[in-house]
Amino acid sequence: MKKKPVQEQKAAPQKEQQPIQPKGTKDVVSFEDIIVPEAFLKTRPNPVKTEEVIEFVKRTGHLDKPLTIEKESKILKDGYRRYIVAKTVKMDKVPVVYA
Repeated sequence: MKKKPVQEQKAAPQKEQQPIQPKGTKDVVSFEDIIVPEAFLKTRPNPVKTEEVIEFVKRTGHLDKPLTIEKESKILKDGYRRYIVAKTVKMDKVPVVYA
């Protein structure tokens, strides 16, 4: 029975040490600067998966992965669901990687 409390003690500090941004983030840009292509706007991400990501953000305070954008134009290349989630939870800045 002594092992269980030790494991709980080890697990608690790990939660506190979670990174503010997801692994692989190259930059953090203003949400308003990202341009969404028409092709993305015509699609609707799976609402169940979208809700799962919203719950993840509410739990951790950050997205699970960065959005992929073009560096110069800031056009969204990948991560439309995460873009929708960021909009839903009213994030001012979002983590990105460059295509």
